[in-house]
Amino acid sequence: MVLSQPMWLLAILLLPVLWIALRRVGKFGITRVDAAPVSYGSRFLLVLPRVLLALSFVALCLALARPQRVYFEADQSTQSRDIIIAVDRSGSMGAPMPGEMPTSIVGETDLDREYPGKTADKDPTKQADAAVRLTRLRMAQAATLDFIRNRFKVNEGDRIGMLLFDYSPYFSWPLTSDLKMIYRKIRFAEDLGGGTNFGSVDPGPIDAAVDHFNEFGQAKSKVIILVTDGEDNISASAMERLEGKINSNNIRLYVIGVGPSLAQYDVDIIRLADKVNGKAFRVEQAGDLQLVFSAIDQMERSSVAVHSSEKRDERFAAFAMAAILLLLMAGFAEAIILNQ
Repeated sequence: MVLSQPMWLLAILLLPVLWIALRRVGKFGITRVDAAPVSYGSRFLLVLPRVLLALSFVALCLALARPQRVYFEADQSTQSRDIIIAVDRSGSMGAPMPGEMPTSIVGETDLDREYPGKTADKDPTKQADAAVRLTRLRMAQAATLDFIRNRFKVNEGDRIGMLLFDYSPYFSWPLTSDLKMIYRKIRFAEDLGGGTNFGSVDPGPIDAAVDHFNEFGQAKSKVIILVTDGEDNISASAMERLEGKINSNNIRLYVIGVGPSLAQYDVDIIRLADKVNGKAFRVEQAGDLQLVFSAIDQMERSSVAVHSSEKRDERFAAFAMAAILLLLMAGFAEAIILNQ
């Protein structure tokens, strides 16, 4: 217990003066309580009103001194992220991907229980038909859904946007914190396009993602996850432009290369990731794509800041109520004595 305004306690030193003044009130024509006739002759009853009045004054001084209970409370804040997943939908992404049908890494969540039928329609890992053709694009969709399920499960306030690209980029879904909505609406497994353009022809997927961050982004932490099998050459001027946009906007770039070309050669998009201190992953087997998304999720965990802050609870109300109660008791006692 501490006092916020301890100087008010000095007012208690005025009590002797007030006590003497009360004893001399009768000299100014006001009836003195100790001069009142009492049948039971108790001197304590005669001074009781002044004692109660003095205690009321002490309680009032304590209330004005503002007693407070001090304690410390740990505050935890989570830094959410804006994440754009850019998936290559060029014709080559329809090529088969070796490996077996993967299963979800995350496990069942509320999303699966809320949309059981729709989930099976979209997610290859939940389809009963083992003959489903495992294409690169279909496995990209399965890994994306798995990633969204995990972000929904941990509930750290991340926003996710979905961007598709071939020659040109377009948003399948803008940045949103409503992960239920993007999980339910995301469909791109059969939408194949033409060739691949990483940005030699402006805009590419990174240009579109940066513009979207600048227009709708809220979080300080911004992430682009780019899934592609493309070998599109990036011109020197485009490489410089993309590198500048990523660095100046403090964006973390992850490139997931699927298929034999990106798994074996250093193509331009992987070199771009190295230039901006991002990270490139090479995936050849169907199940590995989800493992890579899970690894990115672990590396890009939302930062948690924990600090202690001082909290104070005001306790003056109890003393103020005591002062009022004692004052009323003093007046009541005085009235009783004077009416004897």
